[in-house]
Amino acid sequence: MTPASPASEAETVRSPRPTDLRLFRILLPYSKRSLRLLVVALLLLIPLALAGAAQPIIIGQAVALAKQEPVMPFLQGRSLVEGAQLLIWLLVLTLGVQLSLSGVQGYLIQKVGQRITASIRDDLFHHVTLLATRFFDRTPVGRLITRLTSDVDALGDVFSTGAIGVVSDLLTMLVILVVMFSLQWQLALMLLTLLFPITGLIIYFQQQYRAANYRSREELSALNSTLQENIVGINVVQLFRREKFNAELFKTINQRYVHEVDRTIFFDSAVSATLEWIALAAIGGVLWLGSLLVMQNTLDFGILTSFILFAQRLFDPLRQFAERFTAIQAGLTALERVSDILNEPIEIRDPETTKKYGTADDSPASACLLPIAERNPV
Repeated sequence: MTPASPASEAETVRSPRPTDLRLFRILLPYSKRSLRLLVVALLLLIPLALAGAAQPIIIGQAVALAKQEPVMPFLQGRSLVEGAQLLIWLLVLTLGVQLSLSGVQGYLIQKVGQRITASIRDDLFHHVTLLATRFFDRTPVGRLITRLTSDVDALGDVFSTGAIGVVSDLLTMLVILVVMFSLQWQLALMLLTLLFPITGLIIYFQQQYRAANYRSREELSALNSTLQENIVGINVVQLFRREKFNAELFKTINQRYVHEVDRTIFFDSAVSATLEWIALAAIGGVLWLGSLLVMQNTLDFGILTSFILFAQRLFDPLRQFAERFTAIQAGLTALERVSDILNEPIEIRDPETTKKYGTADDSPASACLLPIAERNPV
């Protein structure tokens, strides 16, 4: 019994790959079912971003207070002890806001993601059960199992960890940039300039990651198909003495899968390494330019301290953004593969169902599947 090769698993004629925007539109009907939770989770991002941006300012004001430099109005006229106590309480307050609200926000987002995953899994299973038998003749069972399990599981990260996380990171960076420009525009402009090349590198590496991840999931489907066919047809394998031949074939497919996974790891690691170097360069740039401004008496040590912390925090959301973007790309790859199954037309319909609902497209299955995949008519 010869397992199906990866080429035999793929359709002879593939439709053009959908864009990321079209893939995200597939998730919109599911996200609307949890709209209230999404709104609450998004509103919690505002105090979280403000609390994170306030901490470097508080620490910088502590340095300015200790060096008897100009401080903010709420600290003027206070002694060193009184001002330090007030700053400590403000720092504790911001940390408390971050710890409490981040936990609640994370729980709500994960809950929405699990609901979306469960709904897609239900609709995908229902759609598969309505397909004609000739679809199952040309589609290995292992491939379908991969789509219904690992591919669907990756979809939750697209919306929860990925999309909402990216919104959080962008909002955090925007708040930090606004605060930095309000404090010292020269240092803020330097840090903003560093964001453009690193953004271009991240986009390039993520595109490469997306392509490698798609190929790795295709090889995983081939691996599962080979495993399923050999186990189900073990009697035929042993009857024709194909144990060694099939083992070598499985080993070859397994090596191809490992090779593609290694490529995804390489591009993911390249993003992290690049961000680390850029973050160090940003801190060095702040120290260089800030020291010149301090020597010219146009910058206080307190503001310089705040910008050193801002340089770290500005690239933390960018680092998280890169990691979440990786999860988005992996999830979009899975969503693309799931949509291939959902795009399979239902060729045979129950006459009673058609009579009951007027037309075949009025059935409950079609009602839940048509918004998901814009299927071409048979």
